[in-house]
Amino acid sequence: MQLKTFTAPSLAQAMANIRRDLGEDAIIVATGDAPGGGVEVRAASEKPRGGDVIEAPKARAERIHSEIRTQRGDDRDGIERIIRALGFHRAPDSAIEALARFCEMQEAAPTAHTFAQALENRYHFAPVEVETGQVLLFAGAPGAGKTSTLARIAARAAAANVPAMILATDCERAGAVARISELAEKLGFPYAVADDPREAESLSRQCGDQLLLIDAPAGNPFDLDDLDMTAAFAASAEAEIIAVIDAGQAPEDVMDSASLYASIGARRTIIGKADCSRRKGALIAAGEAGLAFAHISASPYIGSGLAPATPLRLARTLLEIDDLPDDLASQGDEA
Repeated sequence: MQLKTFTAPSLAQAMANIRRDLGEDAIIVATGDAPGGGVEVRAASEKPRGGDVIEAPKARAERIHSEIRTQRGDDRDGIERIIRALGFHRAPDSAIEALARFCEMQEAAPTAHTFAQALENRYHFAPVEVETGQVLLFAGAPGAGKTSTLARIAARAAAANVPAMILATDCERAGAVARISELAEKLGFPYAVADDPREAESLSRQCGDQLLLIDAPAGNPFDLDDLDMTAAFAASAEAEIIAVIDAGQAPEDVMDSASLYASIGARRTIIGKADCSRRKGALIAAGEAGLAFAHISASPYIGSGLAPATPLRLARTLLEIDDLPDDLASQGDEA
């Protein structure tokens, strides 16, 4: 593992320098203001040594499987299925290797259950329980599905008769406040609008013991100002930040953005749009960045759209593509 600190005038420039020096697989460890101005970003990478050949995900997965199979002296079709699925989803190579090696060391069992054990061993799982007194802030990039995710959590609260209040802070995006107000009215919950963190602090105090759900301003996680604003809203309302990740994003981008959300205090993630994304390497990437899995989108419907992200559910979700023809799976690896 190679660690390096980068200083640059902007976060975008720092990210460009990180990719240049450490490669596309680099993980953001921490961000902050540089002493002399600008930003300071610490990143880590398992970058190959000079002259090493970087293998394609499919080739690397096959080599890993071959090495482990040789060590054990057997060939288990279930492990090959898991590796093939992870390669199709473009999961990070380090994750493919670690998960495959764990699976190879287990006793024979149904493939999904073996895979679930590997996921549980490597990642954290912490579903959101809707309770009074909680303050949850849903953060995500534009289009990630954070407002829809908030709506689904609010619907769960309504079904469980948990009193809740919805706070809209995404005031600049067209239609965002109107959408929140319509949602709150349909569920019978009060709602409010806060233009800045100070208003959010005042309104959160008025909320009392109700469950408070905050729709954070849609922001670019790679923009330090946007990230700081998300952190400021969370701090003012004493809210837990839940990162909403688009399952269709490139895994490399998800590892970076999830690491940045973690750097401002996020501990859990909800994976949105998993029901309409074929390649779901973003799921694995979010876990690699250290975020615990809370929920995963299961359908486009608000009332039943979220399912707890258990190890077995993630395993089955990632294995669902295994009935694809070999040539199509290969295209997914080589694209």
